[in-house]
Amino acid sequence: MVVEDDYEIRDVIRLYLEKNNYRVVCAEDGENALSLAVAEQPDLIILDVLLPGRSGFEVCSEMRNISGAPILFLSCKKDEADKIKGLDAGGDDYITKPFSPNELVARVRANLRRSHLAGNGAAESPEQSKPSQLHIGSLHIDSLSRVVKVNGQEVTLSRKEFDLLSFLAYRPEQTISHEYLFRKIWEQECFNDTRTIIVHVSNLRKKIEPDPSAPQYIINVHGVGYKFAKVARELQPGHDARHGSAL
Repeated sequence: MVVEDDYEIRDVIRLYLEKNNYRVVCAEDGENALSLAVAEQPDLIILDVLLPGRSGFEVCSEMRNISGAPILFLSCKKDEADKIKGLDAGGDDYITKPFSPNELVARVRANLRRSHLAGNGAAESPEQSKPSQLHIGSLHIDSLSRVVKVNGQEVTLSRKEFDLLSFLAYRPEQTISHEYLFRKIWEQECFNDTRTIIVHVSNLRKKIEPDPSAPQYIINVHGVGYKFAKVARELQPGHDARHGSAL
């Protein structure tokens, strides 16, 4: 995702990235960038510092509440203090204007490579370093045996229902769009309605929620998708606590 209010600069970045086979989405200001980040879940964000309204530093701080993707600041500010401010705000890299488009592409590639290695293949997949079992209120999830229990009683979930529950539960308080859920759980790019996901969530709620009409786990985010409520959670007693920091 490229967040830049200057059309010419934004277009140059987009063209060079697309030439290198990256799919690019663009935003002109911080508000649009935050909404787009929720909808698109970008793998990397190029963020201008001098944006209309809120600065890129402020947007970056808010972005960290919804995305763990690498953030590359783009700025005409060359002072060391500004670079430090950007990194402290949650940025991963800082590139000053004027810049070489080819160098920018190289920085993108390097940051994506580091992100890929840090995530053991996918920076967006906390399941890969997750504890194998979770207790969340009355809900128990065992990702290895793919068993789910409510108040100690096993409930039967379909494969998609379990995948959907696990995907959301290991991302507490992270808003996930309908489209992104469809791509990750159904592994299809084409998406033209939300009914499939709504039906699966409805069925899942009937099986795990104390009151499906007033869900406490899977929460609607109006017009966007769902998030999993951040309620008290713990590892299965006796589980190797070394993996606890993944949550």
